[in-house]
Order: sequence, then C-alpha cells, then structure tokens
Amino acid sequence: MKLLTLARDLQRRKARERQQRFVAEGIRTVETLLASELTVTGILVTEALHLDPCGAALIGAAGGRGIPVLTVTEQELDSAADTDTPQGVLAVAAIPNPRLAAPAGPVRYLVLDALQDPGNVGTVVRTAAALGVSATIALPGTVDFWNAKVVRSSMGALFQHPVHALSWEALEAFLSAHAVELWATDMDGEALPAVAAGRLPQRMAVVVSNEGAGLSPHVARAVQRTVSIPMTPGVESLNVAVATGIVLYALRVASPVVQSS
Repeated sequence: MKLLTLARDLQRRKARERQQRFVAEGIRTVETLLASELTVTGILVTEALHLDPCGAALIGAAGGRGIPVLTVTEQELDSAADTDTPQGVLAVAAIPNPRLAAPAGPVRYLVLDALQDPGNVGTVVRTAAALGVSATIALPGTVDFWNAKVVRSSMGALFQHPVHALSWEALEAFLSAHAVELWATDMDGEALPAVAAGRLPQRMAVVVSNEGAGLSPHVARAVQRTVSIPMTPGVESLNVAVATGIVLYALRVASPVVQSS
C-alpha cells in the first residue's frame, strides 16, 4: 500500500488495529518519534518543510536512518492528517506491542476507565510516564491510545511508556494473579494526604474514570480503596488529567516505585 494511502487509512481505528500502524503529526512529535526505538515506516512532508531549518534537520535524520521520505502537496498531507495543523510533516510507524509482564517487584499501574477525550488521554499518558507509573492500561470505552490526537498530546510519551488495551476480565485476572491492589479516585473517598501518609501497597493499580459517568459498575465493585483530593468548597470537580497528576504525584512522593511493565 502506498504511504499516502496508508496514512489516510490509518485515520480509522479499525485500520490501525488491522495494520498495526499509527500516524504521528507535527515537527516536534515526529522528531521525538525518530529519536525513539519504534519502527518508522515512512514520512510525508510538504515542499515548505524542506525550507524550514527544523524540517530540513528532520528530513536529514530520517534519511540517516534509511526511512523513506515522500514529498506531497499540502492538500495531500491535509487529506491524511487528523489534526488541523500537521506542520507539513506526518510519519507512519509501527504500534509497539509490549506484553504486560508479571511484576517482579513493586509496581504502580494506571487504569483508564472509559476516558473518551483524546487530549485528556494523551496528557494522562504523559503524566504517568513522568511520575513513575509502570504501565498505563485502557479498559473498553477508552479512546484508542494510537489516535493521532492522543499521540500528539502525549508529547512523545507513547513512544517510551508501556500502554495496553485490555478487557476488564483480562485486567481483573492479572491483578488477582499478581496480588495488585485496585484503588480508584472518587469524591467520596479517603482524603489523599492522609492516605499518602500511611503505608502504601507495593503493587497498586489506580483507576481514573470518565468525569461525567464515574466508575463503570464492574470496576466499582472490584475497587478495594478510594481516595479523594481535598478541594475548596463550591468546586465540583477537577479535569481528569489534572486530578490524575495530583494523585500520581502524591503517591510517588509517598512511595516511589521501580518501573516494571
């Protein structure tokens, strides 16, 4: 399949799953991709990118790795791009397929329960990578990790941080088999400062959920402990990405873990 046609096809989740490829858009994102260990199939660029110093360096880096670079018109690039401003460059790369390995020591997982906003999911993945999370796991109903907007908002974190899409049954079996405690964020949970000051489990998975719908019923039934972020009276809730960052930071400061995917 020609690179331009493939990139257009990869706008659809089913195509990404079938081809096991994804699209990265924008100069910074593609630069980070080229610096990663992921396999890059090829890169589409516009004529204008050749005249841009950063663009020219990017094209040179791709050539140095033997990655095909195809020059297309702006209209052709736009037809393959998901975002409004692809900045004259778009790369196609292989989706990594790491196995969720049995933990050998302390681990901390982040579980996304039906998070649907691509920007939030990308930000959450970036935050998880920065705050020592071993792997991020998406349950059904969560936007595809390899959606172009998720890729871009993760700012390259997806290229190094392990992510997995699992059914609830598969995740529940994994947690049970490896004695991983399941926690969740909830407005009625225990205050985070008090929880973080106590003894934390060595193996923990923290669930964050859709702001409107809350935890899925089957997840809520399995949660062993809930925590809440103390807030000023009158403030109803926090954006899920912001709340996730606060919780992960508090847990990391209280008990950092050695990463294990």
